[in-house]
Amino acid sequence: MIIQYLYYAAGIVSGLIGMEFIARLTHKYLMHGILWPIHKDHHIPSGRRFQRNNLFALFFAFISMSLFIASFETKDFIYMSFGIGMLFYGILYLIIHDMIIHNYYLHLRNRKHSRYINKLIEVHELHHINDGRGKGMNWGFLLYIPGIDKTRADLERINSKKNLDTLKQ
Repeated sequence: MIIQYLYYAAGIVSGLIGMEFIARLTHKYLMHGILWPIHKDHHIPSGRRFQRNNLFALFFAFISMSLFIASFETKDFIYMSFGIGMLFYGILYLIIHDMIIHNYYLHLRNRKHSRYINKLIEVHELHHINDGRGKGMNWGFLLYIPGIDKTRADLERINSKKNLDTLKQ
């Protein structure tokens, strides 16, 4: 019995963490690619409460709900575990990305946050500097991954190294 609960807990954690990587890939290759017309209004503020970009959240919510239904239909609760992980990701996305980083709804941005949340704010701001389709950086939402996600300090280091390399030539 305990093994089964651990199995379901692993499904929840896998769904939660897996969603960050699915979201990163979707964000970089689809939202800033062929689905740019839907995502564009997230980068260009319109003042509207509902953005076309919110359709992505509805899409992932539909998948999560489908996993719940599949779980009840098959009596296999591993599907529900992944669905719960996706649901938790969606809740964290709403709180961290929408309410803190972009200051939507409850306006939580100006409160004191942990260094980690401040790092997420910084890397996401750098993502929004480039409003173009293909170029940019920092495609994640909830995880800061050093070496993949760039901070201002990383960019300064890269630029100073380029300047040094130019001087050496």
